[in-house]
Amino acid sequence: MIPAFQFALGHQVLQGLVTVGRYDGKRPCLSAGTTAGKVLIHCPHNRVENPQNEVMFLNINRKITSVVTGMLNPALQRDVLMVGTQTSLMVYDVEENADLFFKEVHDGVNVIAFGHLPAIEQPVCVVGGNCSVQAFDAEGSELYWTVTGDNVSSLAFCDVDDDGHPELLVGTEDFEIRALKSEEVLKEITETDVVIRIEPLHKCRFAYALMHGTVGVYDKLSRAWRVKSKNRVNCIDCFDLDNDGVPELIAGWENGKVEVRNEKSGEVMCKDYFQAPVAALVHADYRLDGRETLMCLTSEGDVRGWLPSSSGAEHSGLRSGVAAQEAKENDNWRDLQAQKAKLTQELASFKEQLKQYKSDGKETGQGVIPTDTKLNASLKANKAHGTVELHLMTTNYSVIRAVVIFAEHLFDGEACMLHPLPPSNNVIVQISPAKDVQTTMSIKAMTGVTVSSVQYHVFELNYVMPKFAMYHQVDEAPVPSGTVNFVVQERPNHIWSWLQRSFISIPEQMPAPSGANVLEVNFISLRTNEPLCITVSKEQAGLMTIRTDDMETAGEMVQDLCNFLQVTELESTANFPAEMEKFQQVLTRVDEYNAVRMKLTAEMADSANLVKALIVKAEDYRMLSDMQHLKKAFSSLQQTNSDLIAEYNKRANNHQQLLAQLKEVNMMIQKAAKLRMGHAKSRVVAACRQAIKQNNIMGLFQIIRTGHDASG
Repeated sequence: MIPAFQFALGHQVLQGLVTVGRYDGKRPCLSAGTTAGKVLIHCPHNRVENPQNEVMFLNINRKITSVVTGMLNPALQRDVLMVGTQTSLMVYDVEENADLFFKEVHDGVNVIAFGHLPAIEQPVCVVGGNCSVQAFDAEGSELYWTVTGDNVSSLAFCDVDDDGHPELLVGTEDFEIRALKSEEVLKEITETDVVIRIEPLHKCRFAYALMHGTVGVYDKLSRAWRVKSKNRVNCIDCFDLDNDGVPELIAGWENGKVEVRNEKSGEVMCKDYFQAPVAALVHADYRLDGRETLMCLTSEGDVRGWLPSSSGAEHSGLRSGVAAQEAKENDNWRDLQAQKAKLTQELASFKEQLKQYKSDGKETGQGVIPTDTKLNASLKANKAHGTVELHLMTTNYSVIRAVVIFAEHLFDGEACMLHPLPPSNNVIVQISPAKDVQTTMSIKAMTGVTVSSVQYHVFELNYVMPKFAMYHQVDEAPVPSGTVNFVVQERPNHIWSWLQRSFISIPEQMPAPSGANVLEVNFISLRTNEPLCITVSKEQAGLMTIRTDDMETAGEMVQDLCNFLQVTELESTANFPAEMEKFQQVLTRVDEYNAVRMKLTAEMADSANLVKALIVKAEDYRMLSDMQHLKKAFSSLQQTNSDLIAEYNKRANNHQQLLAQLKEVNMMIQKAAKLRMGHAKSRVVAACRQAIKQNNIMGLFQIIRTGHDASG
């Protein structure tokens, strides 16, 4: 990769806080958040008019969390700068040197995205914060609000369902990627670490990056590919570097490496290296020559730019069909090469085994397992240890020397290797997933005839671990106090099929009806030993009840059942006394922290006014050469300043506590919404938001229980 230009900004740049905007509507400017709480604006096209305006600074004086540009007010016909801090959002018109608006955001600002939301005509500034997503227009009015499962770590717009309208993709700290169409969640994808970046790629495809060093691509919410590195990925961008009409995935890493990967296969096409960690990747027509430029910024402020390949660009009108055909042929060639390499490796392994077999001089076939040997896998619950056991067993006397399991969400590093001592034909692997996620285990077992075998056969097996494998079926269990009731117009045997798919050790035959229930199944959580009961009523057709004291678990089961039965609309009533009692305490603490915050703010304002007055007095005494009173004024000023710092620390601690409680409030709304589907789910979120704005606590509890407010 040969750079087209490079220069240094001379200031340290925060990771991911870089954007390019046309603040005068014509010429692009590079904007970056710095470690000093400032936004650096680099305008190289001002160099001719006024060299001093090439680099400008916007003092924020707070920790900057996100920097984005966009034409938020179309009437201005130019981009504005959107800057997020931990507690506020500022939209700034760089050309006019004026704020469009400044807004305190109680849920915090972790990340910002600019784009269009369905049913909202004007462009919006979307803010991801403490378990919530908000959208503001050019005047700072809130036009959209919804909740997420955890703190928002990334936002992007991409048309993932190919309907011509982009959906909002939300990455959160609970390892989830959610695709939102208005308030409706199209799909939730569980990843293996915090989603730090999401970037629209091409048509319905988008790229993502995880905190532990994974980058990959999804095509219509189905994973196309992913790669994992031991280094941390800091940023990603999508840019057509080879000028074939399809953008490549560009990744910047903590070790200073920049990689260009094919968006279809993930193959590395080229790379470059920096001396410092890569902070951001952006692209724009920065030289105003009609060609987009890929720019990479390091944490030390170094900038390097690359132009797309110019081969065939002058015949771009004829290249579309030819390039598509060439790309298809290249993909087919790569697939054939990969198959050839795999077959060559297998043939070499077979020849090596045959050579060893012949050199042994025996016809007994020592070390070669019988041809009818198979590897069987099964899952069983171990209540004593609180784990799920994976049993691997051969169908004869062959022993398993080693087992390697690759699976997401189950092990640290996504892999587990086991050497049984002594080797046996039955190996047990203890598994204890932290979350309820369905995952596929890729199992590779090295099997030989005896312990002393020198030749081994490797069995490869894929085995699906059900989502609720950590719940062990029992005959009887205590009845939990928490319940959720809903009606599903499905036959009980369909619900039994869902139980067989989502749990382990469920028999094929459905039990006979007993008492007032057509179906009754009891479970014990292997994590907490808490009971779980699922029943289908005989008296009221289709009435299904899930009894558990964990509201989040109930919501996960409702969502999984609806997806299995393809139910798109579902109303429910819920009653979780223990959860609601805790929620009442959270709301009480929110009121207390709010009251303390208002008091501390007023006291800080008084102290700030006193500081101003003392400074004026000290200046007067200095001009009068009254050193005695000047010393007293400065002594009082020092004491007042110390008090002001102490009050600020109290306010900061109070704010952190308030954020933690607001997160609990938003998570409760998310739990309540997950107990419903479709319009009922969206209605719960909107009604809860309205009740919180009106401080209607009784109405909020009513909405969580029934899905409707008091008037509904």
